[in-house]
Amino acid sequence: MRRAGVIGVVLLSLLTGCVGAAQAWTPGPIITESVTPPPVTPGTVTPSPTVTAPAKPTVPDSAGALDVSSYESAHFASPTGRIWCALAGDWALCHFPRDMNTSKVPKSSKVCPGAGLDVTGVSVGAKAAEYFCSGGAEALPQTDGTYTDWWRSTGYPKVKYEGQDMATLPYGSKLVHGRFLCLSEQAGVLCGNTTTGAGFRVSREGVTFIK
Repeated sequence: MRRAGVIGVVLLSLLTGCVGAAQAWTPGPIITESVTPPPVTPGTVTPSPTVTAPAKPTVPDSAGALDVSSYESAHFASPTGRIWCALAGDWALCHFPRDMNTSKVPKSSKVCPGAGLDVTGVSVGAKAAEYFCSGGAEALPQTDGTYTDWWRSTGYPKVKYEGQDMATLPYGSKLVHGRFLCLSEQAGVLCGNTTTGAGFRVSREGVTFIK
């Protein structure tokens, strides 16, 4: 019993010495942050973002277009060389690029039955735009060809495609021949009749008819 009492006195002395040497600790204020959730009304549904469908193309006016009416016809290629087009006083046409999506193009048996030709492009005349058949790409816009005389004095660039130098219509540029107009766009080539508003756009994704 005496030994236990001595040990207790020693421990008490040690504890008393520590408290006296250290500074007293005072707890700081306790801060509680609360977040109030927004009220939820039963039965309400958060609307989904509105998705706007791309605008259907229209035939532009001839403002700012290069007038090539003094030539019999004017042939040109898109800046990539993939699409070949031509326009004259009575029509405008474009041939399909080779890598175009043709899933919606009708068969030649419907477009030109019995002719033994392939559906190779789309054209617009006095009325609506329509597909046409041919044995090849007649609108070959070679820089040294007969139908690219309109191009030589313009300063427009050329593009080499399939080993041939093609006269190009730069993006954003327009040609007009009488009432027929073609516009070069990054989305494709758009041609139409400025009087009737009928026309088409040709691109790698396919053909879009106007009106």
